[in-house]
Amino acid sequence: MRKIVLGTAMAAFLAAAPGLAQAACALSGDAAEGAKVSKACTSCHVFEAGKPSRPTGPNLHDVMGRGIGEQADYTRYSEAATAAKGKVTWDEAKIADYVKDPKEFLKKANGKEMKHGMNFKLSDATKAKQVAAFLTAIKGKAECP
Repeated sequence: MRKIVLGTAMAAFLAAAPGLAQAACALSGDAAEGAKVSKACTSCHVFEAGKPSRPTGPNLHDVMGRGIGEQADYTRYSEAATAAKGKVTWDEAKIADYVKDPKEFLKKANGKEMKHGMNFKLSDATKAKQVAAFLTAIKGKAECP
């Protein structure tokens, strides 16, 4: 009888364990919605703390407060992103503007149109703001996303 009770308790704990890991990173509101929307970005970007950037894009886990083109392990920044280095520090408004229209954002930052590598547009302003809220929410939190 004792083995059955312990076995049942262990099975219940293991069944709950995935939920416990997710609970460690509690996102709500726009950040939670942004986590869902940002799944479209994972073909090129990584959002996990400590993971290396992909060849197609930098790790975005701690992008907020960082300057454009400053992810140390990513070396394939476009001409436009490289030219904007030192001119742009990422915050929610800039991230939202960038993902809405990367070409236009970089044109404004550099004063002219230049070759850029971000071919994805998130033209829905609400979704763009949600992605920015998500990136703000996960900054400095190794347990997120």
